[in-house]
Amino acid sequence: MIKSLQIANFKCFKDAHFQFSQLTVFCGANSAGKSTALQALLLLKQSQNNGSLSKNSLSLAGEYFSFGHVTDIFNHDALNDNIQIVLDDNVFSSNFKNQNPDDYFLTLSASPSLSHSLFTSSFHYLSAYRLCPQNSYDTNCNPSVIDIGIYGQYAISELIRYKDSPAPNQLLAKKVCAHLIEKDGDRQVKLEIAFREAMKKITHGFEINLTDHKNLDKVSNTFPAGGKSINEVRPVNTGFGISYVLPIVLAMLCTTEGGHLLIENPEVHLHPAAQSMLAELLTMASTCGIQIILETHSDHIINGIRAHVKENGIDHGFVTINSVSALNGQRKVTKILIDGDGGLTDMDTGFFDQAEKDLLRLF
Repeated sequence: MIKSLQIANFKCFKDAHFQFSQLTVFCGANSAGKSTALQALLLLKQSQNNGSLSKNSLSLAGEYFSFGHVTDIFNHDALNDNIQIVLDDNVFSSNFKNQNPDDYFLTLSASPSLSHSLFTSSFHYLSAYRLCPQNSYDTNCNPSVIDIGIYGQYAISELIRYKDSPAPNQLLAKKVCAHLIEKDGDRQVKLEIAFREAMKKITHGFEINLTDHKNLDKVSNTFPAGGKSINEVRPVNTGFGISYVLPIVLAMLCTTEGGHLLIENPEVHLHPAAQSMLAELLTMASTCGIQIILETHSDHIINGIRAHVKENGIDHGFVTINSVSALNGQRKVTKILIDGDGGLTDMDTGFFDQAEKDLLRLF
């Protein structure tokens, strides 16, 4: 599990330290820098995936994020020449003066260790820019690993491929399907069943029809209208919310215990009630061995997490919020914990207080 992350002279941060727990949330104003911490993790992970990390370098252009040139990630007011990412006790450091500023990679000063769980456990990342509803989706042509795609583009493909297999995270699957398996708790829950039940927690009465067009290397899905399978509605004729949340739910069920799940803006296109229920499901997933890392602008996500913590007796410190703010070019990170009663240990200026400010203007 990731416990801490320190970045120095990296993008907007001259020096910043972030604490992590089983469920970690990043929030703050636009362009305050909250995405930068996630991007540091993505930089490490994509560099491992393409083999550059084992060759003592970091790939600035990759499958998860493309930063640009070396000059694009070096802080404009850097304290020194070292660009550094410290993942718990693992140091990834590079000297800017020794780099070609136009390169798309950073040469590391020392050989890195690849024993951290970020590199050895299952990992899924969903970008804020997820795929909008489509009439059909591409098939993931690599069956060796479950890949939902950073835009959720392979979610339907993977659901079809593994629907009759046990859900990779059985702890979560059994919690979601507890009302179905009371008489046979030892039987493994299939992925499709767990997926359908999890989606029903967010969208009441959710149903889905899945079709594999093998001769076209495409897959598709429809949603039954009024609970009748004969009346099928294409995704493009439904709201964006269902298609946006579908990959998130599938990613939770496909992240094994000890794995990591990074999600940007899970609330996109969701009604406030659905946001709250999604937050509860994400919190439940984090109690099933998944380290979940979120970036959000939604107070409904925060409050949904707080409610689940209180109602389920989750320990103080299980959830950590990193509130990032910027003033006159200076970045500040405030660590906020959620206690067992759902309360917050600290409050930062601008921390989801806009509703109160607007109400004061009205009254």
